[in-house]
Amino acid sequence: MRLKHRSATIALVAGAMLVPTTASAIPGGEEGGGEETGSGYSVEVRLSGDGAPGGGGDGYTIHVPPVCWWEPIAVMPGVDITDPEEIREYFEEEIRPWLRGHAAAGYFAWPSYEVFEDAIRRAGAGEEITFYQIEGADKEAKMACSPQINHYDGEDIPVAYWPFATGEQPDPVVDPEDLAEAARDEMVIEAPEIDRNPQGAGALGGATLVGFDTWFWVTNPEESIGGADGERRIRAEVVGGTVWAEVTAQTDGLTVASPAGRADCEPALAIKAWSPGSSDAEGCTVSFTRASVQYPDGYPVSASVEWAATWEGVTQDGEQVGGDLAGRSESVVVNVPVAESQATVR
Repeated sequence: MRLKHRSATIALVAGAMLVPTTASAIPGGEEGGGEETGSGYSVEVRLSGDGAPGGGGDGYTIHVPPVCWWEPIAVMPGVDITDPEEIREYFEEEIRPWLRGHAAAGYFAWPSYEVFEDAIRRAGAGEEITFYQIEGADKEAKMACSPQINHYDGEDIPVAYWPFATGEQPDPVVDPEDLAEAARDEMVIEAPEIDRNPQGAGALGGATLVGFDTWFWVTNPEESIGGADGERRIRAEVVGGTVWAEVTAQTDGLTVASPAGRADCEPALAIKAWSPGSSDAEGCTVSFTRASVQYPDGYPVSASVEWAATWEGVTQDGEQVGGDLAGRSESVVVNVPVAESQATVR
């Protein structure tokens, strides 16, 4: 067979420089857990743990882009990608002549003669074979999926085209750190909801008093401060795969700050609600140094929680990995009137 329309091969010549990856899921949500989204191919990831939305119940899932994946090879119309002999002829007659000069390295992105011959033999024995190509963001990303790395003129060239049994191309390569970052972003960490005591009645209009220990606590302790331990966890696992990552977020507690007083309270104190007879040492208290006369609505009091995040996980090769992630912070501002009580002592 003599193939024509050489202009249709230009894209493949340039594409020969693409770096390979491993992926066996096909876009569109077919076997392998992949999905074609507005931002490109992605894999389905299940979230679990106390920090997952809904506690991770009912199989809460998101989609995360893989590093690289395999798709059926793009060729000009009329070329049968399930016929290895036809693909070899297509390469020899339509692609290889262009791989010279500055494009010479593209030759090494194609499989060797032996790989073609083996695919032809297998197809002749009745096995269904399809040629695939690697897709990914860039050459470095595709290196993760290539079944073979060639070397030319001091450059590493990933083999980006390969024959696999039809429908059995490798799974997408997923970076567990990408899972960790996606999980951190999805982790349920809320702004603290604050209550306080005292809140004066009558003429005091909800105010507290200068020099009086005002007790603050969070009313959403698990979501805003991770309970008494100040910790939340979330685990992300590729559906149908072996790659996973688990993120641990930790906080030292609640910071209550105003123009006239501040306190840093560990989680166990920050979640302790005031009750009659409680000792001030048991809670998160602030003593305001002056009245809030310059603030008509009361002092703006910020309640904030800073979270540090670490992760650990496993790659598709079973390697254990992990490290630090960017932290998160949540805060709320409430107005607290502070009054000054005058008294005469005999």
